[in-house]
Amino acid sequence: MNTTSITIEKGWVSIRPVAGSVWLTQHEIADLFGVFISAIGSNIRSILKSEILQEDAVCRRRDNGNGSILTLYNLEMITALAFRLKSQQAQYFREWIIKQVLNPVILWKIPGMNAMLN
Repeated sequence: MNTTSITIEKGWVSIRPVAGSVWLTQHEIADLFGVFISAIGSNIRSILKSEILQEDAVCRRRDNGNGSILTLYNLEMITALAFRLKSQQAQYFREWIIKQVLNPVILWKIPGMNAMLN
């Protein structure tokens, strides 16, 4: 499952932030998790209606260039959706999130050097 910023392949999750953040459309999220776009839309509405997340913090609207508006969702919304969806890719993503929390990467910056060590 390839999107621009997040990849889930063979159980491995890779996130490549663009300009320090991750923003995906509903179509990209549906493709990422291997579910129908209607499942994404209904779960987003439910999350926003219950005020678990605030729309102005997790949504961004952008002109698509052809007169339509494209709505993008950040990593916080993508993560919330992963915990609401039932698919193998969503399960991989949930497992990856928990692994990141329990085993954080620790980087060391050595003074005077432009290198980071793990």
